[in-house]
Amino acid sequence: MTIEVRQATVTEIRSLRETVLRPGLPPEASVYPEDREAVHIGAWQHGILVGCATVFPAAWPGPPEVADAWRLRGMAVSAELQGLGIGRQVLTAAVSAAVDAGASLLWANARSTALPFYEKEGWQVVGAEFVTSDTGLPHRKIVREVTNA
Repeated sequence: MTIEVRQATVTEIRSLRETVLRPGLPPEASVYPEDREAVHIGAWQHGILVGCATVFPAAWPGPPEVADAWRLRGMAVSAELQGLGIGRQVLTAAVSAAVDAGASLLWANARSTALPFYEKEGWQVVGAEFVTSDTGLPHRKIVREVTNA
């Protein structure tokens, strides 16, 4: 399976966010306040968007304070292609983009069902489970230290 992973525009990836992460909600539910300044990653198979993620500078909400923290948000892979390594490729590109921009720590609010994926990729789960108001689904904070050398 040949997958093209590259930086994208938010316009290119928003439809997958809507389909995978916010099904049944209005399109504006898939718009993030940080979209303009963020780095967006997309994955395409035969010209069709099949994966995406967004990263942007954002303070880590837990101790310790980290000046150069970035947040991962909007990580999605088409349901029928999950488990085939596309998410790993998208996540790798998103982490690289944040590191290239100077990040030393990445964090996210991950769906509890996705925690095994992130843990395999070197992320640590921190804090108690919580339900997000935008999805109504259980999440946990995850964090990953990275080197920006």
